[in-house]
Parts: sequence; structure tokens; C-alpha cells
Amino acid sequence: MRLLLRWLPIITLVLPCRADLPVPPQVLDPQTRAESWNVIRLSTTNVTRLLKEKRVEEVPQQISLCSPALRMLARTGASDQERALIASQTTLAFRLINDIARDGMARQQPGVEVSFERLQAVLKTLSTVFAPEDVSAEIYTCPAHPETLTTKGGVCRFCTAPLRVRRIPYTELYGIPETAQTRLAVQSSATTIVPGTPLTFSAAIQTAAGKPAALTDFLPNHAATVRLWLIDPTLTDFHLFTPDAVESSQTFTPATAGPYRVWSEVVPVQTALPEHPFADLGGPFQVVDRSRHDFLDATNVTTAGLRFQLTFTSGNGGAPIARQVSLMRLHITDTTGQPVTRLEPFMNAFAHLTGLYDDGKTVLRLHPVGADILRTDVRGGPTLAFKIYPPHPGFVRFFCHVKVDGKTLTVPLGVSIAP
Repeated sequence: MRLLLRWLPIITLVLPCRADLPVPPQVLDPQTRAESWNVIRLSTTNVTRLLKEKRVEEVPQQISLCSPALRMLARTGASDQERALIASQTTLAFRLINDIARDGMARQQPGVEVSFERLQAVLKTLSTVFAPEDVSAEIYTCPAHPETLTTKGGVCRFCTAPLRVRRIPYTELYGIPETAQTRLAVQSSATTIVPGTPLTFSAAIQTAAGKPAALTDFLPNHAATVRLWLIDPTLTDFHLFTPDAVESSQTFTPATAGPYRVWSEVVPVQTALPEHPFADLGGPFQVVDRSRHDFLDATNVTTAGLRFQLTFTSGNGGAPIARQVSLMRLHITDTTGQPVTRLEPFMNAFAHLTGLYDDGKTVLRLHPVGADILRTDVRGGPTLAFKIYPPHPGFVRFFCHVKVDGKTLTVPLGVSIAP
């Protein structure tokens, strides 16, 4: 489920580059004190991390999650004294959330930090009225049946699958877990990679300790639980796979002698954050020598009778700036310049962008702003908007995946991220 933020009534500012933050169901409508405090605890923990990473413009989205929880808590209280304290502290909390959102949208981190520190003190005072087990409660849910919520764990009453601890990701953009949960193992019987000759390899998602993982250890993400892709050092030969298991065998026809870097994408239930472990195929992956192969921006590409054009809205009016959130637009026309409005849903979106940095270590996975596309009969285009947070300067090769007239296209684009 994705969140189109429901701001407090007193917040009148508009976030210029708003994301659709994926949140578990019922976060926006908590029904119990335990659920409410769980949302507050998860949200404020995420705000702490965003401030640590100096990503203040993303703070308003996170802090707004506290609003429905506070409204639920404001309706509780057994005695007149408790109700009075709850009323005074929730009123203060709402005002501070407004201040945090305002300063966050203005990218004023010092102001956000001051108000957030005050908010944490208010929440600590508010917590004294509630049972400790409610304040520190973990909420368990079933990914397949999110209406199942409990504080006791166990199994889902509908499918008997183990319930998972509810988590709220701290960002929809580039983010890495503080502790990696996975690794990737790749093997092939071939000793060399021969261009034009099909090559079969096996890939296995493992735990960080190198033990076998299970499909149930991961959350579905855009209609797939596991994705694999591989790329050569020149960032030109790209192959994408969506296996239905954590261990699989794949075959591709290489265009170069490699070596190739194989990436995976999974979302561990422990963190709800995508991870992208990688392994090399055909020898150690070498970052390309820019003196032998330069990477050129490619923001206007024509393929299969369609023109793909990238434009950007950033602080300098040009390419995205490192460590800043900006908006990137993809505009698709035909060769006569007519807008293409027949994009078909593909993995729950009208387009996907897989961005690979020239350092060989960094991945950006972008999806259009808006909710997942769950109907097969709807069509999109010609313009799609993507939020982007590049973690550092460098060249990024984007591979755009779209489906048009029943055919899936992979279009290479590229942009240099400004420092």
C-alpha cells in the first residue's frame, strides 16, 4: 500500500516533490493504543535516521504518519486528569508536527531538529499515561492478509503463514539497511564467457551468514519477490530476470566477453527495505577505465519507433544533484512527435528504471510517482514522473522497462549526477 499523505488540517504548505511512501495497511487508521504507539515509534525512528543522513525534505512524509495515531490516542483516557494530560500533549504534538513539516519542506534541518527534539519530549510525557506494553508494542501482520493485526505473533488465521513484525520503510528512494540481511551466490559451469554463446548460471539468495533463505523471508515488491539482473563493465549489455524462487537457473546470451556483475533485488521482512546484493560471473568485475571508454549522457533515445526523453527538475535546473531529492520526467512519443498513451502495466507500473552507477556498486531502482497499477486494462503515458535521490556524483546508466502493444522494451538512457 502506498501513502498519498493525509496532512493535519493546520498544515497548509504543499510538498513540491512529494513521494508515495509505501506503508503497511492500517498505519493510517490505527484502531488500538498499541497500534498507535507502534506507528509513532516506527515513524519517529525513521525521522531520526533521515536527519542523520541529512535527508530533511523526506521528513514531512514520515512525521505525518504520527497524526492518525495521535488522533486515536486523543480519544482515550480513563480519568479527567488523564484526559487533560492527553489533550494538552497531543495538542502540542500536532503543533510541533506542523513545524517539522514546514521546516522540512523548506529544507531547514536545524529548525526540524529543534522541533523534533521537543516532539520527542512531548511524546515521552504522553507515554506516561499509557501502559508500557502498549507504548513498546510490536505489531504482527500477514503480508498476504494485511487485515490481520496482533501484538502476539503466531500464524495468520486465513493462510496459517507465520505473522511478520510490521515495519515502515524510512524512504521510498535510495536507502540501505544499517545491517544487510542478504547476500548473493552465483555459479556457472562455464569457465569463460563467449560473446554470442548462451550461458547458464545459477543464483541463490542467502542470509547474511551464507545460509539458505526462503521465499517467505521477503516481501513482494512490484509484482515480484525476487529480481535478478546482470550487466557488463561498459554498462551496455543488460539482462533482467524475475525468478519465482530464491534459488534459480538462468540462461542469457552475452554480447561481450564480460565479466558480468549479477545483482538481485529482495525486500527482507525484517527491515522492509530493498536490498541489492551482487556477485560476479566470469571473473572479477572491473570498473571500466574512463580513458578507454567514456560514459556519455543519453537523455533522448529513439528505439522501436518510440522516442524516450528524460528531463529534470533540480536545484540547478539541470541534471540531478547528489544527495538531493529532485524530480525526473520521462516523456514518450512516436517518431512523428505524437504522445504515446498506450503504455501497459508491467510489474504494477507503467515504467521501471534500473539505474546502475559507473562505480559498479550502486543501484537506483525507480518507479513512477503514484499508486501501483493493479488493473490490466488501464493505459498510461505520455509523461511519467519519478523522484530520484542520487547518493553521490557519477554517471548512471538507466535501463527503462516499458510494455507497449504487448511487447516489453528495455531502453538504455544515461545521466551524469552533479556534485
